[in-house]
Amino acid sequence: MEPLKKLSPGFYVIIILLFLLPFVNLSCSGQTIMSLTGFQLITGTEYSENEMFGQNMMGQMNNERVCEKKEVNAEPMALFAFLAAVVGLVFSFIRKKGTALVCVIVSVLGTLFLILLKVSIDGDAQLQMSGQSIIKLEYQPAYWLSIVFFILSAVVFWLMFSEKEGVAVAQAPPVQQPPTNPPPPADPK
Repeated sequence: MEPLKKLSPGFYVIIILLFLLPFVNLSCSGQTIMSLTGFQLITGTEYSENEMFGQNMMGQMNNERVCEKKEVNAEPMALFAFLAAVVGLVFSFIRKKGTALVCVIVSVLGTLFLILLKVSIDGDAQLQMSGQSIIKLEYQPAYWLSIVFFILSAVVFWLMFSEKEGVAVAQAPPVQQPPTNPPPPADPK
């Protein structure tokens, strides 16, 4: 268990680094139109419609190249998941039993926030693309690995929390036993 205690902050470091990678791709007919990292989901971002083969995303012909900026709103659940990873990282350096429980709770919340992020993105995509089943969302390995590392950290910190601490038992010095063969009695003369 000692090596896991030393490596336990690494789970949160990996999760934070995964936010730099693409979490979700928007694709049309197998071709990626837009890719969003975890940090772009936290802060929101602007994009211009990709023009493929002289058509914009809606399939309309454009003779002029008009770069209309559109906006992807910030997702609060992505921010909460990231903050859970940061809080978990801070508490993972404190080697107390109570902080292990805090890390378990933070990891479970991080997992829950990422699942709610997916539900939110899927719901937003359904509203914006009603009637257009060609465009679909693809969740990337960084998103799924973030969930896996939150779950792994919850398990490891639960094991640390439930581990019995070594209790030192004071031992009394051994009692001396009387000799089994007593010496012969002295002669009373």
